[in-house]
Amino acid sequence: MSRTLSSRTTVESLREEATRWLKALHAADSAALARLRAVLPEGPAEPSLRRVQHALAREYGCESWGALRQEIEQLARTGGSQAERVEQLLRHGWDGDPALARRILERYPAIARDSIFTAAACGDLAEARARLARDPTEAARTAGPRMWTALTHVTYGRLDADNSVAMLRLLLDAGADPNFGFDDGWGCPFTVLTRAIGRGEQHKPSHPRADALVDLLVAAGADPFDRQALYNISVDGQDIDWYERLWQLCEAKGLTSKWSDPDAWITGGKIKVNTLDYLLGNAVGQNHLERAAWLLAHGADANAPQAYNGWPMHKLAQVSGFLDMLALLERHGARPIELTGVQAFQAACLRHDETAARALLAADPGLTADATPLLSAAEFGNAGAVALLLSLGASARALAEDGISPLHRAVQSGSQAAVELLLDAGGDVDLTEHRWGGTPLS
Repeated sequence: MSRTLSSRTTVESLREEATRWLKALHAADSAALARLRAVLPEGPAEPSLRRVQHALAREYGCESWGALRQEIEQLARTGGSQAERVEQLLRHGWDGDPALARRILERYPAIARDSIFTAAACGDLAEARARLARDPTEAARTAGPRMWTALTHVTYGRLDADNSVAMLRLLLDAGADPNFGFDDGWGCPFTVLTRAIGRGEQHKPSHPRADALVDLLVAAGADPFDRQALYNISVDGQDIDWYERLWQLCEAKGLTSKWSDPDAWITGGKIKVNTLDYLLGNAVGQNHLERAAWLLAHGADANAPQAYNGWPMHKLAQVSGFLDMLALLERHGARPIELTGVQAFQAACLRHDETAARALLAADPGLTADATPLLSAAEFGNAGAVALLLSLGASARALAEDGISPLHRAVQSGSQAAVELLLDAGGDVDLTEHRWGGTPLS
C-alpha cells in the first residue's frame, strides 16, 4: 500500500490513525493484520503502538515514525506565501535547509522562474537567458535575504549541479562580478569562489562541478588567492589538492608572492604571520603531515610561530605528541625547543614515554593536578597517553576553564578506546560544559 502525504496531513491525525489500527489488531481484525503484514512482514504477532506507527510510516514510504514526522513538518513549511517560499529557497545556500529547498522546488517547480536569483539557484537556464536578454543589468543586481548576486546563488545554491557551469558562464558573459563577496558577520571575506571550493568548520563539500567553476571564475578575473577558501581547506580534511590547485592558479597570474606576504593574510589567528606559515600552524596542530610537507616545500618557515598561541612549530608538535611531524619540521630546519614543567610532562605522556613522565612527576608531584595534559591526550584520541596519565594519577573529572572535560574531548576525537578508559575512570556523561551547554553524551 503506497500513500501520499498532503499539506493537510498532521502528526496528530496519523497518531490517531495508528491508535485505531492497533485497536483493530487487538480485536483480531483480519484486514488490519493483512495490512500490517504487507509493510512489516517480520513484525510481531502482538505489535505495540510504536510498531504500528512504524508500519504507518512505511505506508508513506518512510523508514521510521521520526522520518514521517520530519516529512510532515517539511511539507507544512513548504506552504505559506510565494514570497515565503522564495525566501526559504534562496536562504538555504547559507543558513537555511537544503532539504526543504529541494522539497519546495519539487512541489513548486515554477518558483525557478520567480527571479534571476531563483533561476540561478535552480539551474533554469532558459529563464536566466530570457531575463538577461530583457535586462542584462540583472547579472549585477543584488537582492534576496542576503543581498547576493545571481552568480553567488550558483555556487552556494546547488539545487542543480548539471547546469551550474553553463549558468555561471551565462552570468559572467552578462557582466556578473566574479569577485563578488560578503562578510559573514564575523569579519570573514566569503566570495563566489569560496563556496565553490567549500570545506570549512561545517565540513561543506566542494561543489560537484568545483573544478570547472573555479577555472571559469579565475579566467573571468576572480582572485585565486582566496583567503577564506584557504582557511576553510586548512580546517577540513587532510589532502593537498586545493592547496596545489590554488597555488597553480596564483602562479599563472603571478600572485604566489601573496602566500608569503604577512599583509595579505588577515583571516584567523592573533599573531601576524603570512599565509604559508598560518596554514603550516594549522597543519602541525592537526598532524596533517602531507599538508605540512607541501607547505614547507613551498616556503613555509619551520620556525614560524603558530598564529593562535605564538608557540614555535617544534613546541606545538612536541606537546601534541606528533613525533613524525616533529621529525619533518627538524628536517626543514626547525630549532629544537626544550620544554619544562607541565609541558615537558605532557609531551612525555603523549609520546608514551613513561620513564620520562615518572621522572618529571617525581620532581614535581603536582603535575597531574593540571588538567591540560589529559585534555590534550583526549582531544587527539591518544588512548595510550590517556591510559598513562590516568595510571599516574590524573583525574578523569578534571576540567578546563570552560567546563570541558576529558570525556568531552575524547568523544569529539572519535576514539572509542579513549572514551572507554575515561568512563572506567569516572568520566561523567551528563556533565554540561559552559560554552555551548553540551554534555559528552550529547
